[in-house]
Amino acid sequence: MNLMGELRRRRVFGTVALYIVAAWVGIQAASLLFPALDIPDRAIRYVWLAAILGFPVAVLFAWRFQVTSDGIVRTPPASAGEGAANEPLQKGDFLLLAGLVLMVVVIFLRAVQDIRSMDDVVGFSAFGREIHPNAIAVLPLDNLTGNEEQDFLVEGIHEAMTSTLSGIGALRVRSRTSTASYKGSDLRLTEIAHELGVSRVVTGSVLRNGAAVRVNVQLVDAATDEYLWTESYEREVRDLLALQSEIAREIAREISVELTPAEQARLRDTRRVDPEVYETYLKGMFFVKQLNPMAIMQGMQYLQDTIAMDPAEPLAYAGLALGYNTIGHGLSAHEAFPKAIAAAEKALTLDELSGEAWAALAEAQLYYEWDWQAAEKTFKRAMQLSPSLDHSYAHYAYLLMLLGRSEEAIEISEKARDLSPVDPLWAGFTAWIYLLHEDRWDDAIATAEECLLFESSLDLCRYALGQVYSARGDYGRAIEIHEQIPPGDPFRNWALGISYGLAGKRDQAQSVIDAMSINATPRDQFHIALAYAAMGDEENAVTWMNTAYESRADWLPWVVHSHAYGGAIESLREHPGFQAIVDEMNIPAARR
Repeated sequence: MNLMGELRRRRVFGTVALYIVAAWVGIQAASLLFPALDIPDRAIRYVWLAAILGFPVAVLFAWRFQVTSDGIVRTPPASAGEGAANEPLQKGDFLLLAGLVLMVVVIFLRAVQDIRSMDDVVGFSAFGREIHPNAIAVLPLDNLTGNEEQDFLVEGIHEAMTSTLSGIGALRVRSRTSTASYKGSDLRLTEIAHELGVSRVVTGSVLRNGAAVRVNVQLVDAATDEYLWTESYEREVRDLLALQSEIAREIAREISVELTPAEQARLRDTRRVDPEVYETYLKGMFFVKQLNPMAIMQGMQYLQDTIAMDPAEPLAYAGLALGYNTIGHGLSAHEAFPKAIAAAEKALTLDELSGEAWAALAEAQLYYEWDWQAAEKTFKRAMQLSPSLDHSYAHYAYLLMLLGRSEEAIEISEKARDLSPVDPLWAGFTAWIYLLHEDRWDDAIATAEECLLFESSLDLCRYALGQVYSARGDYGRAIEIHEQIPPGDPFRNWALGISYGLAGKRDQAQSVIDAMSINATPRDQFHIALAYAAMGDEENAVTWMNTAYESRADWLPWVVHSHAYGGAIESLREHPGFQAIVDEMNIPAARR
C-alpha cells in the first residue's frame, strides 16, 4: 500500500498513462506512414520494440523527476512530508538525465538503423521464403552452336556470369547448382522464378563462329515476364572475362544497384586470356562440377593441362582446390586436402580477390587442418568477396556449430538455402544442424522432408531425417526411413549401422559394419565407430574412432554435440579414449 501511495504521489501512473497513449499514437502513425514511405510492413516490429524498451525509461524518469513550469525538477522524498517543494537538480540528477537521454537516443537510432537495413520483400517463393527485390538468377544459357561439344563453353559462360554477379554485395544471386537444374525445363519463366525466389531472371544464348562468340542476354521481370533489358555482344574468346564484367555492370545499372568502390574497381580490372588456355580451363570445370569421381578426375587433368600451358592462371588453381576438396571429403583426406590447400594458396598469390579460392582454403582448414580460428577468418574473407557463394555459408554454418554459436549457425545455414532454394544438399545440411538443437527437432524434420520433395534429392536428407527419429528414441521409424536409401549408396550403410545398433538389432548392425569394413574410406571408418557405439560396444567404437581420427574423417569433430548422429555416441561420453580424441581436436564447443 505504501508503494502504491508513493507511485501516486510521484505521479508515475499519470506518466505511464501518457506514455502508453503516446506510444500507441506513434505505432498507429508508423502503420500509416511506412507504406507511403516504401518501408516494409515488417518494420513496425521495431517501433513496438522501441516502445517496449522505452517504457522502463519513462517509469524511472517519472519516479525521480517532475516536469513543471520551471523545467525539470527532482521529486522530494516521502520523508519530506506532504506539500514539500520540489528540489532543484543535483549533479547526480544531471548525470542520470544524461544517461536516460542517451538510452532513448540509442534505442531510437538502433530502431532506425534496423528499419533502414531491413530487406524489402516483393513476395514469397514456392517454398514460403521471402523474395528480395534484388534477388536474381542466371538461368542456363541456350547453346545455339548446334554442337554439344561446345557445352563446356556455354556452361562456362553461364558459370562466369553467375560468379561475377555474385561479387556484387547488393545482389542476391542464386547459385549455379540451383539454376542448372532448370536446363531444358518446360516450366514457364514465372514458375521458375517463383521456385527460385527471385524477382528478376537473366536468360540468354551463346553462338560461336570460330574465335568469335556471340552472347545474347536478357533481363526479365519475374512477376510480369516483361523484358527489362536486352543486349547482344560479340567478342573473341580472349575477351570473355572482360565481357562478364561488362554484363554485370549493365545488369546492376538496370536494377539500380549501387556498386561499392571496391566492386567498381574489381569489375574494371579485367584481363585478356589465352583462348586455348581458357577453353582448357572451362573444360576442366565442366567436368569437375559434375561431382562424380570419374568426371572429377577427368576435369582435374584438364586443369593440370591448363597450368602446364600457363602456370600463372589463378582460375585453374582455384578449380583444382575445389576438385581436391571434393576428393578429400570422399576418399583420402591426407592425400587430397593438402593439395587443395596448396592450390588455393597458389591461386591467392596470383589473385588475392578470388572468393572461390578463399572458400576452398577455408573448407580445407575446417575439415582437414581443424584450425577453427583460421577457418573462420578465411570463410569471412570468401563471403566478403563473393556474397552469394552458397557453399561458403553452408560450411561456415558447420564451423559455427563447433565454435558453440548454434543460433548463428542456423541463420547462416538458412542463408545458404536462400541462395540455393532448390539444392537438396544445403537443405540436408540445415536439417542436420537443427538436429543438434534438442528444441529444434521439429524444424529438422520439416527441413529434411522438404528436401525430399526435390526430384534431385540426396540421401543425406534421409540420413538426417532418420537420425532425428533415432535421437527421439523412435528407432523403428528411423530404420524405416534409412532402409529407403537405395542399396549401393554409401549413406545406406552409414545410416543403418547406427539405427540398427540403437534399435538393438545387433546382427543387422554387425552385417552393415562388415560391409563398411571392406576398403573402408575415412567416412566408413567413422561410421563403423558410430555403429559400434550405438550397439554399446565401447572398446571397438573407440578403436575405430581413433582410426577415423588418424584418417582425418571429415565428419568427426561434430561428435562433441549431444544428439549428433542420432545419439549414437552418448554412451561414449565418459570413456577416456573418446575424451582423449575430443581433447586433441581442441573444439571450442566442447569446452562450454
